[in-house]
Amino acid sequence: MSARRHQVMHVRRKITGRPMVIAKNARTVRELLRRHLREEGMRLMDLAPAWGRSAHTVYSLFAVNRPLAPEHLEASIQALGLDEFDANELRLQGAREAGWQIDETFLLERPQ
Repeated sequence: MSARRHQVMHVRRKITGRPMVIAKNARTVRELLRRHLREEGMRLMDLAPAWGRSAHTVYSLFAVNRPLAPEHLEASIQALGLDEFDANELRLQGAREAGWQIDETFLLERPQ
């Protein structure tokens, strides 16, 4: 009997078994934070002092599938030194992921 690697059946599939539709430009708060960290030449563990957590906890918070707390977003913005545009983009995406109903009439730029 040969040892074979098996791919998990639910990779990129919903529980129902149908393929998931993933938008090409779908961005999450975690992806935005990773991009800003990469641009600054930092790593995830560099957020640990700003968040007041251990490096392991930062990795754990990035691995779970729930929205990041606003305190973590604000601490990340301060640690990375983001400008107002990038900071607001991060806050808006975090609010959307948390399930807030954003009224688009108050936004200066309409999302597509």
